[in-house]
Amino acid sequence: MNNQTQKAAAKPQGGFKPQAGPRPQDGARPQAGPRPQGRPAQQAANKPQGGGGGRGRRRNGVQQPAHTDLVPALDMMPVNKSEFNGFGGAQQSKKQSSRGPANQVTRVNKLKVMPLGGLGEVGKNMMAVEYGNDIVIIDIGFGFPGNNQPGVDYIIPDTTYLERNKHKVRAIIITHGHMDHVGAAGYIIPKFPVPVYGTRLSLAFVEKQISEFKIQTPKWIVMDPEKHERVQIGQNFNLELVRVTHTIADSAAVVLRTPAGMIINTGDWRPDPDPLDGKPMDFARFRELGQEGVLLLMSDSTSCDHAGNTSSEKILVPAINDLFNRAENRLIVTCFSSSITRVQLIIDAAHQSGRKLALVGRSTLTNVEVCVKLGYIKIPQGLLVRVQDIVNLPDDKVTILCTGSQGEPNSALVRMSTGDHPNVKIKPGDTIIFSNSVIPGNEESVVQLTDNLMREGANIFSQATRELRGHGTIHVGGHAWQADVGELVAMVRPKFYMPIHGEFHHLVYSAQAAVENGVPRDNVFVMDNGDVLELTPDTAQKGARIPAGIVMVDGAGVGDVEGVVLRDRLAMGQDGVFMIVATVGRKSGKLVSSPDIISRGFIYMKENEELVNRARAEVRKAFEKRNPNEPVDWAKFKLRLRDEIGDLLYAKTKRNPMILPVINEV
Repeated sequence: MNNQTQKAAAKPQGGFKPQAGPRPQDGARPQAGPRPQGRPAQQAANKPQGGGGGRGRRRNGVQQPAHTDLVPALDMMPVNKSEFNGFGGAQQSKKQSSRGPANQVTRVNKLKVMPLGGLGEVGKNMMAVEYGNDIVIIDIGFGFPGNNQPGVDYIIPDTTYLERNKHKVRAIIITHGHMDHVGAAGYIIPKFPVPVYGTRLSLAFVEKQISEFKIQTPKWIVMDPEKHERVQIGQNFNLELVRVTHTIADSAAVVLRTPAGMIINTGDWRPDPDPLDGKPMDFARFRELGQEGVLLLMSDSTSCDHAGNTSSEKILVPAINDLFNRAENRLIVTCFSSSITRVQLIIDAAHQSGRKLALVGRSTLTNVEVCVKLGYIKIPQGLLVRVQDIVNLPDDKVTILCTGSQGEPNSALVRMSTGDHPNVKIKPGDTIIFSNSVIPGNEESVVQLTDNLMREGANIFSQATRELRGHGTIHVGGHAWQADVGELVAMVRPKFYMPIHGEFHHLVYSAQAAVENGVPRDNVFVMDNGDVLELTPDTAQKGARIPAGIVMVDGAGVGDVEGVVLRDRLAMGQDGVFMIVATVGRKSGKLVSSPDIISRGFIYMKENEELVNRARAEVRKAFEKRNPNEPVDWAKFKLRLRDEIGDLLYAKTKRNPMILPVINEV
């Protein structure tokens, strides 16, 4: 996926409410090394939690959802009534999806294509392909959480099915080096000690990605798409990589020849006839594959909500050079650090304008280092300077390339905008170029960043300011538009078509492009993560679903955050916490001192002494009502106390804090 979408938030599978909100990029917490993998997040029961549970909702007079969309249930059947759903538009039932396990032995071996991530969402791309006793994995990406998944750093695919069939897994294949395709490498590669196949740069990014994890290095198999070389994997798969154009070099489509027929997974692509790196998409090879016969084509669909054809990245060159020549003071450029061709464009513009260039931000430094070592980025001698040394240069000789295009917390540009960066403070007259689009959900953080920069006197240029400020195009996306996908379909002429990578509406628009370019409507399948497409040389149908939930990474924890934890976090974040600490005699069960009340995020206690004292009185009353002759069941007592205090607090404040009774016996 391109720089526009690689960091987008991961969303629950089909039928669940989309997630939105700012996502961290370079400002995210450092990745922690792997630990024993937890189980995939599942839908927790709607049991009331704290003061925000069922009784709290009844106090509101409305039945508010208990955040049931936080994580998808593994047995949930996604809503899909699209005409391309494989059932003529009728909703698939659990009965239709329970014909047997997906690895059930049948008389006729079927090729099974199983998306585990990337469908109905942007990011977290992963797919498994199975035939007989062989399984190959295509991409191992991660996604970012939404607003209703607080504290979660990353979301990675659920590999339950693959772990159950670990003995069949033969290889991991990488299409390109963007994090939504390789970001889960450190968590997934240790589970499957198999060779990893990909192009030179793609594998270098995976290797860099897992360098922070103390895991055994896999066997790297570098393949050259230029040579059209083919590698046999297991008994049933023959692999070829075909060059495609994207915003990162060495991107490739995956071609698998199987006993059932040839299938193609395009990875992320756009049809740039004159790319900045001089390596256009290998359409000649795609035509040859079409002549050979393609059973199934799976194409990137992320930008299929755009009609027509996408533009070449080369149209940015004159506009970027113009802005460099206009700038009278320092020039700061931000873009996605993994957009390697864009980074090269900025390097060239700085050189031609006679400026020095400083690189700021961890991911920018890391990605440029990898690409320079492998020859994918060329930096003129003497161009780079340390950011600490720019104070010794005239402002009109300084260019800074930094992270922070999405307003990520703790990213370089955000810290510059707030005056917190140790080396760069924004000055009046600084020119700042956003050479990227805004990821949906990040609009608010980008607006705040823009306002902060302009308060400091900076001049802002972005794709949105073209008409306002009279400049050319300074960003194009990295994904094929709808007409581009249609042209590829017409070129390859597949028997069956399955759109991949994108929200559900992207997939439907991609499916429509396939139908308009010759694929029969009944041969087009819009799928969800966990669906299984079963193919023979002549047929294709949806089979039994497999587990395809999400695994949430929270600091060093992997898979140990589930729906109940997220609901508690949301309750605390929305209405705060009200804690009651009661000290009682071990034998008598009576209070030995006045109950302590602690409030966090609910009320300021010094200004609400009357309410706090009323709560203490209710606690005392609850203890006085307890029958001293009955055995003490503190668990039931705390539940009753929580509800009674909850009623009181709601009556006085119309808010439902999380209530935590604590009883200490002495």
